[in-house]
Amino acid sequence: MTVTFFSNFFNHHQKPFSDEMFKLLGNNYTFVATETMPNSFSKSGYKKYDEAYLLSSYTNKENYEKAITLGIKSDVVIIGAASLIYIKDRVKENKITFRYAERLFKKSKLQKFNPRAILHQYKNHTSFRNKKVYMLCASAYTANDLNWLRAYPNKMYKWGYFTKTPELDIKQILKKKRDKKFSIICVSRLIDWKHIEMAVEIGKFLKEKNYNFEINIVGSGEMKSALDEMISNYKLNNHIHLLGNIANDDVLTLMQKSHAFFFPSDRNEGWGAVANEAMANGCTLVASHEIGAIPYLIEPNKNGLIFKSQNNEDAFKQMEKLLNNPDLGENLALNAYETITRIWSPKKAAENFIELYNSISKNKNNPIKIGPCSSAISTENNWYLK
Repeated sequence: MTVTFFSNFFNHHQKPFSDEMFKLLGNNYTFVATETMPNSFSKSGYKKYDEAYLLSSYTNKENYEKAITLGIKSDVVIIGAASLIYIKDRVKENKITFRYAERLFKKSKLQKFNPRAILHQYKNHTSFRNKKVYMLCASAYTANDLNWLRAYPNKMYKWGYFTKTPELDIKQILKKKRDKKFSIICVSRLIDWKHIEMAVEIGKFLKEKNYNFEINIVGSGEMKSALDEMISNYKLNNHIHLLGNIANDDVLTLMQKSHAFFFPSDRNEGWGAVANEAMANGCTLVASHEIGAIPYLIEPNKNGLIFKSQNNEDAFKQMEKLLNNPDLGENLALNAYETITRIWSPKKAAENFIELYNSISKNKNNPIKIGPCSSAISTENNWYLK
Protein backbone atom coordinates (compact mmCIF):
# COMPACT_ATOMS: atom_id res chain seq x y z
CA MET A 1 0.00 0.00 0.00
CA THR A 2 1.47 3.35 -1.05
CA VAL A 3 0.25 6.58 0.60
CA THR A 4 1.22 10.12 -0.39
CA PHE A 5 0.31 13.17 1.68
CA PHE A 6 0.38 16.57 -0.07
CA SER A 7 0.39 19.87 1.81
CA ASN A 8 1.93 23.31 1.53
CA PHE A 9 4.82 23.00 4.01
CA PHE A 10 5.89 20.46 6.59
CA ASN A 11 5.88 21.35 10.29
CA HIS A 12 5.85 19.88 13.79
CA HIS A 13 2.07 19.53 13.76
CA GLN A 14 2.19 17.13 10.80
CA LYS A 15 5.31 15.25 11.79
CA PRO A 16 3.83 12.89 14.44
CA PHE A 17 1.19 11.49 12.04
CA SER A 18 3.77 11.15 9.26
CA ASP A 19 6.18 9.40 11.62
CA GLU A 20 3.50 6.85 12.48
CA MET A 21 2.62 6.30 8.82
CA PHE A 22 6.31 5.76 8.04
CA LYS A 23 6.52 3.17 10.84
CA LEU A 24 3.60 1.31 9.29
CA LEU A 25 4.50 1.67 5.60
CA GLY A 26 8.19 2.50 5.41
CA ASN A 27 9.21 3.89 2.03
CA ASN A 28 5.65 3.43 0.78
CA TYR A 29 4.77 6.64 2.63
CA THR A 30 5.74 10.08 1.27
CA PHE A 31 4.93 13.57 2.49
CA VAL A 32 5.13 16.10 -0.33
CA ALA A 33 5.74 19.70 0.74
CA THR A 34 4.74 21.96 -2.15
CA GLU A 35 6.01 25.29 -0.73
CA THR A 36 8.81 26.59 1.43
CA MET A 37 7.94 27.50 5.00
CA PRO A 38 6.89 31.18 5.31
CA ASN A 39 9.28 33.41 7.26
CA SER A 40 6.54 34.30 9.75
CA PHE A 41 6.38 30.66 10.86
CA SER A 42 10.16 30.29 11.01
CA LYS A 43 10.39 33.38 13.19
CA SER A 44 7.70 31.95 15.47
CA GLY A 45 9.96 28.98 16.25
CA TYR A 46 8.82 26.43 13.65
CA LYS A 47 11.66 23.99 12.91
CA LYS A 48 12.73 22.79 9.48
CA TYR A 49 12.95 19.03 8.99
CA ASP A 50 14.74 16.61 6.68
CA GLU A 51 12.84 13.36 7.17
CA ALA A 52 13.38 10.26 5.03
CA TYR A 53 9.77 10.39 3.82
CA LEU A 54 9.81 14.13 2.98
CA LEU A 55 9.81 15.27 -0.65
CA SER A 56 9.96 18.99 -1.43
CA SER A 57 8.35 19.39 -4.84
CA TYR A 58 9.26 23.07 -5.13
CA THR A 59 13.04 22.68 -5.03
CA ASN A 60 13.63 21.35 -8.57
CA LYS A 61 11.95 19.89 -11.63
CA GLU A 62 12.93 16.31 -10.73
CA ASN A 63 11.16 16.50 -7.35
CA TYR A 64 8.14 18.11 -8.96
CA GLU A 65 7.85 15.30 -11.50
CA LYS A 66 8.21 12.72 -8.70
CA ALA A 67 5.37 14.40 -6.86
CA ILE A 68 3.14 14.41 -9.94
CA THR A 69 3.85 10.69 -10.47
CA LEU A 70 3.05 9.91 -6.83
CA GLY A 71 -0.20 11.81 -7.20
CA ILE A 72 -1.24 9.53 -10.04
CA LYS A 73 0.19 6.15 -9.02
CA SER A 74 -0.16 5.99 -5.22
CA ASP A 75 -2.83 3.66 -3.89
CA VAL A 76 -4.25 6.52 -1.86
CA VAL A 77 -3.54 10.24 -1.63
CA ILE A 78 -4.28 12.78 1.10
CA ILE A 79 -4.20 16.40 -0.05
CA GLY A 80 -4.66 19.51 2.02
CA ALA A 81 -3.42 23.03 1.31
CA ALA A 82 -1.80 22.21 -2.02
CA SER A 83 -2.59 22.72 -5.69
CA LEU A 84 -5.14 20.31 -7.10
CA ILE A 85 -2.86 19.81 -10.10
CA TYR A 86 -1.24 17.00 -8.08
CA ILE A 87 -4.50 15.00 -8.16
CA LYS A 88 -5.96 16.18 -11.49
CA ASP A 89 -5.20 12.99 -13.43
CA ARG A 90 -5.85 10.83 -10.39
CA VAL A 91 -9.43 12.10 -10.11
CA LYS A 92 -9.97 11.50 -13.82
CA GLU A 93 -9.01 7.86 -13.24
CA ASN A 94 -11.41 7.81 -10.24
CA LYS A 95 -8.80 6.59 -7.76
CA ILE A 96 -9.42 6.88 -4.03
CA THR A 97 -8.38 10.33 -2.86
CA PHE A 98 -8.82 12.16 0.43
CA ARG A 99 -9.02 15.90 0.76
CA TYR A 100 -8.58 17.45 4.17
CA ALA A 101 -9.77 20.89 5.16
CA GLU A 102 -10.57 23.15 8.05
CA ARG A 103 -13.75 25.23 8.16
CA LEU A 104 -14.33 26.84 4.74
CA PHE A 105 -16.28 29.94 5.78
CA LYS A 106 -14.14 31.15 8.69
CA LYS A 107 -14.55 34.90 8.61
CA SER A 108 -18.34 35.11 8.71
CA LYS A 109 -21.47 33.01 8.44
CA LEU A 110 -22.53 35.39 5.65
CA GLN A 111 -19.67 34.13 3.44
CA LYS A 112 -21.79 31.17 2.44
CA PHE A 113 -24.26 33.55 0.77
CA ASN A 114 -21.58 35.22 -1.37
CA PRO A 115 -22.08 34.00 -4.98
CA ARG A 116 -18.35 34.24 -5.78
CA ALA A 117 -17.44 32.26 -2.67
CA ILE A 118 -20.04 29.61 -3.47
CA LEU A 119 -18.79 29.27 -7.06
CA HIS A 120 -15.20 28.95 -5.88
CA GLN A 121 -16.05 26.28 -3.32
CA TYR A 122 -18.30 24.47 -5.80
CA LYS A 123 -15.35 24.08 -8.17
CA ASN A 124 -13.05 23.17 -5.29
CA HIS A 125 -15.33 20.64 -3.59
CA THR A 126 -18.87 20.03 -4.92
CA SER A 127 -17.55 19.09 -8.34
CA PHE A 128 -16.06 15.94 -6.75
CA ARG A 129 -19.31 14.67 -5.21
CA ASN A 130 -19.66 11.77 -7.68
CA LYS A 131 -15.99 10.81 -7.67
CA LYS A 132 -14.04 8.62 -5.26
CA VAL A 133 -12.96 11.73 -3.41
CA TYR A 134 -13.53 11.86 0.34
CA MET A 135 -13.14 14.57 2.95
CA LEU A 136 -11.13 14.43 6.16
CA CYS A 137 -12.65 17.18 8.31
CA ALA A 138 -9.86 19.01 10.15
CA SER A 139 -12.49 20.99 12.04
CA ALA A 140 -15.76 20.00 13.66
CA TYR A 141 -17.37 22.74 11.54
CA THR A 142 -16.05 21.61 8.14
CA ALA A 143 -19.03 19.31 7.59
CA ASN A 144 -21.43 22.22 8.20
CA ASP A 145 -19.95 24.17 5.30
CA LEU A 146 -19.66 21.18 2.98
CA ASN A 147 -23.24 20.08 3.62
CA TRP A 148 -24.30 23.59 2.65
CA LEU A 149 -22.40 23.10 -0.62
CA ARG A 150 -23.83 19.59 -1.11
CA ALA A 151 -20.31 18.21 -1.31
CA TYR A 152 -18.98 14.77 -0.30
CA PRO A 153 -22.36 13.17 0.52
CA ASN A 154 -21.80 10.43 3.15
CA LYS A 155 -18.07 10.77 2.44
CA MET A 156 -16.87 12.96 5.32
CA TYR A 157 -14.76 11.75 8.25
CA LYS A 158 -13.39 13.28 11.42
CA TRP A 159 -9.79 14.39 11.20
CA GLY A 160 -7.50 17.00 12.72
CA TYR A 161 -3.91 17.75 13.61
CA PHE A 162 -2.11 15.12 15.63
CA THR A 163 0.63 16.33 17.94
CA LYS A 164 3.09 14.06 19.72
CA THR A 165 1.68 12.28 22.75
CA PRO A 166 4.48 11.58 25.25
CA GLU A 167 4.12 8.73 27.72
CA LEU A 168 3.90 10.59 31.02
CA ASP A 169 3.27 9.71 34.64
CA ILE A 170 0.24 11.95 34.40
CA LYS A 171 -0.89 11.42 37.97
CA GLN A 172 2.52 12.46 39.27
CA ILE A 173 2.51 15.57 37.07
CA LEU A 174 -0.89 16.57 38.43
CA LYS A 175 0.17 15.83 42.00
CA LYS A 176 3.18 18.19 41.73
CA LYS A 177 0.85 21.11 40.96
CA ARG A 178 -1.28 20.69 44.07
CA ASP A 179 -1.24 23.58 46.55
CA LYS A 180 0.79 25.78 44.21
CA LYS A 181 -0.15 29.18 42.82
CA PHE A 182 -2.82 28.67 40.17
CA SER A 183 -1.05 28.99 36.84
CA ILE A 184 -2.76 29.71 33.51
CA ILE A 185 -0.97 29.47 30.17
CA CYS A 186 -1.91 30.85 26.73
CA VAL A 187 0.06 29.99 23.60
CA SER A 188 -0.84 32.04 20.56
CA ARG A 189 0.12 34.55 17.94
CA LEU A 190 -0.88 37.93 19.34
CA ILE A 191 -3.42 38.85 16.65
CA ASP A 192 -7.01 40.03 16.86
CA TRP A 193 -8.98 36.84 16.26
CA LYS A 194 -6.97 34.94 18.86
CA HIS A 195 -8.56 37.24 21.51
CA ILE A 196 -5.67 37.06 23.97
CA GLU A 197 -7.06 40.27 25.50
CA MET A 198 -9.58 37.95 27.18
CA ALA A 199 -6.71 36.44 29.20
CA VAL A 200 -5.95 39.92 30.55
CA GLU A 201 -9.63 40.41 31.39
CA ILE A 202 -9.56 37.10 33.25
CA GLY A 203 -6.54 38.36 35.18
CA LYS A 204 -8.45 41.51 36.14
CA PHE A 205 -11.39 39.39 37.29
CA LEU A 206 -9.24 37.01 39.34
CA LYS A 207 -7.32 39.87 40.97
CA GLU A 208 -10.55 41.57 42.01
CA LYS A 209 -11.63 38.27 43.59
CA ASN A 210 -8.28 38.02 45.44
CA TYR A 211 -7.23 34.73 43.87
CA ASN A 212 -3.58 33.67 43.97
CA PHE A 213 -2.71 33.21 40.29
CA GLU A 214 -0.38 33.90 37.39
CA ILE A 215 -0.95 33.99 33.64
CA ASN A 216 1.87 33.23 31.18
CA ILE A 217 1.29 34.27 27.56
CA VAL A 218 3.58 32.69 24.96
CA GLY A 219 3.79 34.21 21.49
CA SER A 220 4.38 37.38 19.54
CA GLY A 221 2.42 39.61 17.21
CA GLU A 222 0.88 42.96 16.46
CA MET A 223 -1.23 43.10 19.64
CA LYS A 224 1.73 42.99 22.04
CA SER A 225 1.74 46.75 22.69
CA ALA A 226 -2.00 46.80 23.32
CA LEU A 227 -1.69 43.88 25.73
CA ASP A 228 1.21 45.55 27.54
CA GLU A 229 -0.94 48.63 27.97
CA MET A 230 -3.91 46.64 29.28
CA ILE A 231 -1.71 44.80 31.77
CA SER A 232 -0.24 48.07 33.00
CA ASN A 233 -3.62 49.84 33.24
CA TYR A 234 -5.09 46.96 35.24
CA LYS A 235 -1.96 46.84 37.44
CA LEU A 236 -1.43 43.18 36.58
CA ASN A 237 2.33 43.25 35.94
CA ASN A 238 2.96 40.92 38.90
CA HIS A 239 0.36 38.46 37.63
CA ILE A 240 0.58 38.40 33.82
CA HIS A 241 3.81 37.72 31.93
CA LEU A 242 4.32 38.10 28.16
CA LEU A 243 7.04 35.54 27.43
CA GLY A 244 7.41 36.05 23.67
CA ASN A 245 8.29 33.11 21.42
CA ILE A 246 9.86 30.09 23.11
CA ALA A 247 10.83 26.64 21.81
CA ASN A 248 8.02 24.10 21.50
CA ASP A 249 9.64 21.69 23.97
CA ASP A 250 9.78 24.49 26.53
CA VAL A 251 6.11 25.24 25.89
CA LEU A 252 5.22 21.62 26.64
CA THR A 253 7.21 21.74 29.88
CA LEU A 254 5.38 24.93 30.86
CA MET A 255 2.06 23.22 30.13
CA GLN A 256 3.00 20.40 32.50
CA LYS A 257 3.61 22.97 35.24
CA SER A 258 0.42 24.95 34.56
CA HIS A 259 -3.04 24.20 35.90
CA ALA A 260 -5.11 25.56 33.01
CA PHE A 261 -4.72 26.28 29.32
CA PHE A 262 -6.85 29.23 28.24
CA PHE A 263 -7.80 29.09 24.55
CA PRO A 264 -10.05 32.02 23.52
CA SER A 265 -9.86 32.06 19.68
CA ASP A 266 -12.97 32.68 17.61
CA ARG A 267 -14.24 30.84 14.49
CA ASN A 268 -11.06 31.72 12.56
CA GLU A 269 -9.20 29.00 14.52
CA GLY A 270 -9.41 26.15 12.02
CA TRP A 271 -8.19 23.40 14.35
CA GLY A 272 -5.93 24.65 17.15
CA ALA A 273 -3.21 22.04 17.72
CA VAL A 274 -2.22 23.64 21.04
CA ALA A 275 -5.40 22.04 22.43
CA ASN A 276 -3.97 18.58 21.68
CA GLU A 277 -0.67 19.59 23.29
CA ALA A 278 -2.30 20.91 26.45
CA MET A 279 -4.41 17.77 26.83
CA ALA A 280 -1.34 15.56 26.31
CA ASN A 281 0.62 17.41 29.00
CA GLY A 282 -1.77 17.51 31.94
CA CYS A 283 -3.06 21.05 31.46
CA THR A 284 -6.83 21.51 31.85
CA LEU A 285 -8.37 23.08 28.77
CA VAL A 286 -10.71 26.08 29.06
CA ALA A 287 -11.68 26.85 25.47
CA SER A 288 -13.97 28.79 23.17
CA HIS A 289 -16.74 26.72 21.60
CA GLU A 290 -15.98 27.97 18.05
CA ILE A 291 -12.46 26.52 17.81
CA GLY A 292 -12.44 23.74 15.21
CA ALA A 293 -10.85 21.04 17.39
CA ILE A 294 -12.93 21.52 20.48
CA PRO A 295 -16.21 19.71 19.62
CA TYR A 296 -14.18 16.67 18.52
CA LEU A 297 -11.78 16.59 21.47
CA ILE A 298 -13.78 17.88 24.42
CA GLU A 299 -16.81 16.59 26.25
CA PRO A 300 -17.76 19.54 28.49
CA ASN A 301 -17.23 19.00 32.21
CA LYS A 302 -15.69 15.59 31.56
CA ASN A 303 -12.32 16.33 29.95
CA GLY A 304 -12.38 20.13 29.64
CA LEU A 305 -14.43 23.29 30.08
CA ILE A 306 -16.07 25.28 27.29
CA PHE A 307 -17.25 28.89 27.18
CA LYS A 308 -19.25 30.80 24.61
CA SER A 309 -16.86 32.41 22.14
CA GLN A 310 -15.87 36.02 22.98
CA ASN A 311 -18.01 35.98 26.13
CA ASN A 312 -15.92 37.21 29.07
CA GLU A 313 -18.51 36.40 31.72
CA ASP A 314 -18.81 32.80 30.59
CA ALA A 315 -15.00 32.49 30.44
CA PHE A 316 -14.73 33.83 34.02
CA LYS A 317 -17.35 31.36 35.17
CA GLN A 318 -15.56 28.37 33.67
CA MET A 319 -12.10 29.38 34.93
CA GLU A 320 -13.41 30.04 38.42
CA LYS A 321 -14.66 26.45 38.59
CA LEU A 322 -11.05 25.29 38.50
CA LEU A 323 -9.83 27.69 41.18
CA ASN A 324 -12.64 26.70 43.52
CA ASN A 325 -12.41 22.97 42.89
CA PRO A 326 -8.86 21.65 42.35
CA ASP A 327 -10.12 18.05 42.25
CA LEU A 328 -12.30 18.93 39.27
CA GLY A 329 -9.29 20.31 37.43
CA GLU A 330 -7.27 17.15 38.09
CA ASN A 331 -10.09 14.88 36.92
CA LEU A 332 -10.59 16.91 33.74
CA ALA A 333 -6.86 16.85 32.99
CA LEU A 334 -6.61 13.12 33.63
CA ASN A 335 -9.57 12.39 31.34
CA ALA A 336 -8.15 14.72 28.69
CA TYR A 337 -4.83 12.86 28.75
CA GLU A 338 -6.69 9.57 28.24
CA THR A 339 -8.69 11.06 25.35
CA ILE A 340 -5.67 12.38 23.50
CA THR A 341 -3.39 9.38 24.05
CA ARG A 342 -5.93 6.61 23.43
CA ILE A 343 -8.35 8.08 20.86
CA TRP A 344 -6.77 11.13 19.21
CA SER A 345 -3.09 10.16 19.09
CA PRO A 346 -1.08 10.23 15.85
CA LYS A 347 -0.62 6.45 16.14
CA LYS A 348 -4.38 5.91 16.32
CA ALA A 349 -4.96 8.32 13.44
CA ALA A 350 -2.51 6.40 11.22
CA GLU A 351 -4.05 3.03 12.10
CA ASN A 352 -7.59 4.33 11.59
CA PHE A 353 -6.75 5.92 8.26
CA ILE A 354 -5.43 2.66 6.85
CA GLU A 355 -8.47 0.84 8.21
CA LEU A 356 -10.79 3.39 6.61
CA TYR A 357 -9.03 3.11 3.25
CA ASN A 358 -9.28 -0.68 3.36
CA SER A 359 -13.01 -0.55 4.10
CA ILE A 360 -13.65 1.90 1.23
CA SER A 361 -11.52 -0.04 -1.25
CA LYS A 362 -13.49 -3.21 -0.40
CA ASN A 363 -16.89 -1.42 -0.46
CA LYS A 364 -17.46 -2.18 3.22
CA ASN A 365 -19.02 -0.02 5.93
CA ASN A 366 -16.71 2.18 7.95
CA PRO A 367 -15.77 0.16 11.08
CA ILE A 368 -14.48 3.20 13.02
CA LYS A 369 -17.01 4.61 15.47
CA ILE A 370 -15.06 7.22 17.45
CA GLY A 371 -12.06 9.46 16.90
CA PRO A 372 -10.14 10.04 13.65
CA CYS A 373 -11.81 8.62 10.53
CA SER A 374 -15.19 8.07 12.19
CA SER A 375 -18.08 9.61 10.29
CA ALA A 376 -18.37 13.42 10.44
CA ILE A 377 -21.69 15.25 10.57
CA SER A 378 -22.61 18.90 11.04
CA THR A 379 -21.94 20.39 14.49
CA GLU A 380 -24.68 22.51 16.05
CA ASN A 381 -23.51 25.94 17.21
CA ASN A 382 -24.76 25.32 20.76
CA TRP A 383 -23.28 21.81 20.98
CA TYR A 384 -21.48 22.60 24.24
CA LEU A 385 -24.74 23.33 26.08
CA LYS A 386 -26.17 19.84 25.56
